[in-house]
Amino acid sequence: MPFIPALLIGAGFLGNLLLVVLLLGDVTAPLAAAAVLALGGGALILAGLMLMEPRRDHEAGHPR
Repeated sequence: MPFIPALLIGAGFLGNLLLVVLLLGDVTAPLAAAAVLALGGGALILAGLMLMEPRRDHEAGHPR
């Protein structure tokens, strides 16, 4: 498994986990911090999953 995609997915998961801890804990998370953690965590996970996708080589004659 490639190192960078796994690192991105792990960082996104930790960001989402931190968001859950902030929202469930006694501290009321500010709306801006919650939005940054939610969008940032999702974006990191998506970027890691996109990097794990095999690339299609259009010059080799593979169909789209």
